[in-house]
Amino acid sequence: MLKTYEYVMYELGSYASPKAKLTQMIKKGEIIRIARGVYADDPSDPRLPVAGMLCWPSYVSFETALAWHGMIGERVFAVKSVGYNLKKEKRFDTPFGRYSFHYLPEEIFSSALMPAEEQGHGFRLATAEKALLDTLYKIRGIRSKEAIRALIVADLRLSLDRLSSLDWEAMELLSPYYHSTTIKTFMRYRDRLGAPG
Repeated sequence: MLKTYEYVMYELGSYASPKAKLTQMIKKGEIIRIARGVYADDPSDPRLPVAGMLCWPSYVSFETALAWHGMIGERVFAVKSVGYNLKKEKRFDTPFGRYSFHYLPEEIFSSALMPAEEQGHGFRLATAEKALLDTLYKIRGIRSKEAIRALIVADLRLSLDRLSSLDWEAMELLSPYYHSTTIKTFMRYRDRLGAPG
């Protein structure tokens, strides 16, 4: 089970020194310190909900969310998220893996999110459409149909079948808020990728 520092202190409230007991438990391997203020009972506890415990408000996106939605076949090891109003990228290297939090324009932050759950722990997740646009936003200056196809098929290795089943109307509504050349190119040439025009 994932736990905050406050929750652990509540659980250990019957001890004379809950902090000393927590230190002892960490040394004995009875509890795992993922990062400051975030703990887990077991290495098999869920990874994705940890992101929201490390940086809030945030939501899981980019390749992590694309994998969750079945858009890419490879396993994604780092958990990538968008953090609200970040001035620079944040990274946490933890026993549960690397977590990174990236900037996105503020006006698009809260759009197209969905609740998700892993082993009974909830977290916020980008829809497949938003995760794709978030990913493309971080890749600058793609202007040609050849380059966008290479990016989608060879670099990101997105499933073209899944791509064609996305909600393209939602992406049309979201895309102007990113102010991104790459996203404009992607939307312009989507029919060349087998997506509805």
